[in-house]
Amino acid sequence: MGMLGQQHAEAFLVKKGLRILARNYRAKTGEIDLIAQAGTYFVFIEVKSRASLRYGQPREAVTQTKQGKIIRTAQQYITYRRLGECDMRFDVIEVLFLRDNIHIKHIENAFWA
Repeated sequence: MGMLGQQHAEAFLVKKGLRILARNYRAKTGEIDLIAQAGTYFVFIEVKSRASLRYGQPREAVTQTKQGKIIRTAQQYITYRRLGECDMRFDVIEVLFLRDNIHIKHIENAFWA
């Protein structure tokens, strides 16, 4: 379900005009599902997919611990790419597969560094 959700999230972002820079970026500090560019912003995106709401909203799975790993990994990406001072934000995309329907919710600036 995770990869399918990520594919839907990516298509959604591209339709919104974001340019995808990386998928499943990994470093010692963690992983970022999608990295995109929106204007001058580098956008680090966590995608959460679910087939039901039995365990709560997908965004609730992006805990403070997970946020910390994403932030450290984003900082590593910026350093590795030699981007210096740049605008960045952290988004969460929820993908719900409910009764043959796909619901996507894009939460911009879901958390801050």
